Amino acid sequence: MGATQEFTSGYGRGLTVAGAAIGLLALGSVTMQDGAGEALRALPPVALVVAVVWAMFWRPGVEVSDGEVVVRNVLSTVRIPWPTYRDVDYGWSLVVRTTDGDVTAFAAPRASSTARRLRRGEPADPRAAATVPPDGRTVRSLRATAESVGAAIEARHDALVRAGYLDGAQRVRVEQRLTTTRQVHVGTVGAVGVLAALTAVVLVAA
Repeated sequence: MGATQEFTSGYGRGLTVAGAAIGLLALGSVTMQDGAGEALRALPPVALVVAVVWAMFWRPGVEVSDGEVVVRNVLSTVRIPWPTYRDVDYGWSLVVRTTDGDVTAFAAPRASSTARRLRRGEPADPRAAATVPPDGRTVRSLRATAESVGAAIEARHDALVRAGYLDGAQRVRVEQRLTTTRQVHVGTVGAVGVLAALTAVVLVAA
């Protein structure tokens, strides 16, 4: 019916790239001044900072497709099949309400009034102009705000309802036992834990 839409934060991605670059420069400086041994000791704390920044600012995002809404947060990813969707709410961040509870999208904060004024040429209310992109390649946006992502979710839901794809959605949800699913980012949590432990060892031994 329509292309998948992916929303992430351009600011967050820029911050992650800057953090990684600063980390590499710091390691290079330590190597030149104190040798490879000291650089190796500095590697765990630098890697820890970069990993945390990546998990907080690069990875989070929201995907909207014909089959579901996917919310990637810092510690977990939540998949929301359309039959479980209820509506969206706009707090400090976007909140997707489902039959299994509320899901907050860390990557979609509420746009400030200042930010809205700076975005000249854009509609005052994104919900008024939201449309579903034609089927094709994934459409990516680096402007993930509660308003823009919420508008995309509402527009896609409305289009699916008009096309009849969600007819009997509640019955299907019950019969097929559809629920939202949450997958914890075990790899990310584990990597941060290991790096934190190594950093503690380095600091204690210093």
